[in-house]
Amino acid sequence: MKDENMPNTISIALIAVFAALYTVLGFVPLFYIFGAYGQFITASLILAPIIGIILGPVGGTLATIIGGIAGMYLTGNMPMGIFSFIPGVMDTLCVGLIFRKKWYISALIFGILIISFAMLPSIGEAKYYVWFHTIALLTLLSPASNLSVDFIKSDDPQKIFLGVSILVFIGVLIDHITGSLLFQLLSPLPPQVWEGMAFVYPVERLLVTVLATIIGAGVVKAVLVSGLKIGKGLI
Repeated sequence: MKDENMPNTISIALIAVFAALYTVLGFVPLFYIFGAYGQFITASLILAPIIGIILGPVGGTLATIIGGIAGMYLTGNMPMGIFSFIPGVMDTLCVGLIFRKKWYISALIFGILIISFAMLPSIGEAKYYVWFHTIALLTLLSPASNLSVDFIKSDDPQKIFLGVSILVFIGVLIDHITGSLLFQLLSPLPPQVWEGMAFVYPVERLLVTVLATIIGAGVVKAVLVSGLKIGKGLI
């Protein structure tokens, strides 16, 4: 007789596993944050979009909230104070929504974040800082986002890799604009700083995209081979 509680049990177990992994990666620094002495972007950034793909918007968001808050307090790495876990949560949530073919909700969230940052009075003439985020938003709005979901669900390793790369690219830019908005609201930097970083952060985000794609494609393939359905989470 089939155990009706088994899917939910597996979901809870996966949430716990990914929350723990997210916490552990919070101890690994990737890039130091300019303007926040002693604070850094951690390797958990790599895992956030992957969690969204595997667990979906509900289970994934829950795992990232748990892992993000735990990692934040265990490491003391809080560049945006108690809100430091939010960028990763937004990343996971939006990627999970895209994977559920609810790309329009992610696009709305992403668009609001971009406009909110650009409209901050303290940004001044540095509004073009969001140019790379806009490219990611246009990618989300294009057929590529839906196509990426179909690719990830295929048995073709090359398609899985391409599909994961598209969603990861979108996710890490959502994470970045969320963090930039929060940082500027809490610890405003002069416009010149944002102007100086406008063509630096895309390199950083592309490096993260490549690394997260390599890891993510392998994780997704392993989950598919195990017979588990990805993107379902708790619902």
